[in-house]
Amino acid sequence: MKRDIAIIICSRGREAMLARLVADMDRAFMPALEAGGLSACTFVYAQAYAPEFLARMQADHAAAIAGGRLVIIVAERAHSCIGEVYAAALGAIHARADYRLAMLMDDDSRYRATPAVDANLRQAARDFIAHDDRAYSIKLGQNPALEYWPFIDPEGPIMPFKEKMLWVSRAVLDEVLALPRFAELAIGEDVVISAVAWKGGAARCFGVYGIATFLHLAFEPDTEAPEGSIAGGYGELVGFDEAALPVDDLGKYGKAFRSGVIMHHVLPEIFVGPEHPHHTISGIRPEAVSRYNRDAGKFGRLSRAP
Repeated sequence: MKRDIAIIICSRGREAMLARLVADMDRAFMPALEAGGLSACTFVYAQAYAPEFLARMQADHAAAIAGGRLVIIVAERAHSCIGEVYAAALGAIHARADYRLAMLMDDDSRYRATPAVDANLRQAARDFIAHDDRAYSIKLGQNPALEYWPFIDPEGPIMPFKEKMLWVSRAVLDEVLALPRFAELAIGEDVVISAVAWKGGAARCFGVYGIATFLHLAFEPDTEAPEGSIAGGYGELVGFDEAALPVDDLGKYGKAFRSGVIMHHVLPEIFVGPEHPHHTISGIRPEAVSRYNRDAGKFGRLSRAP
């Protein structure tokens, strides 16, 4: 299968969330991309779902599956950490598809279709492919204007989280899969992917504002935003029980940071170690920031932004 864009959703036991998201993709997100001449396929890596639920999903979206717009990949075994999840999912997807741009999407995301959102989505995707960019970290925008900014802030360097979406090239994900300890990661798979992209070409990695494509990234409030904890997901993988709050001073993923493989173990040349106060918020070594900013120029290629 050859596509411009692979939309990758790793989902674990969230029936209502996943059903809503895939419906949004079928109804609005995929048509918005296709209207701009961009071919795409959504890949769902499904874990801990009952066969009956998956059968309903396949029946409800039979046309998208038949048309090559949706592929549901059922996990062959249970996973013990988030790195293992992503390594298995990406391996399965790479065996099925050739693509230029991967959109890594949370299963609790939700598409907000408006003309401005649709236009920004298409333009940013076209820019990514046309300029051979390595990564976009989709950021909160206060208005619908599409803007490109440095991937990291050199005044307070932390590697950007994907928030609701991280867009990366196929080449970046191939590099990620080659990392010796990526599949052992207990926390921070999105941050490690961001770091691999930035390390390989800082001037081709951007924070993108104004897309406002998904819930929690919108430039206006959403009255349907969920309140409180969302059942399911990956908390179980890191031993997190929301009913047993408070956890400790390391927050939701305290156990993972105390005893698991973290970002520093996978990319010690980029991330600060456990002795540093910023290690739980994706802190980057100052010497790495200086080196990459010197090579790329402080503001990258922002002159091409609209």
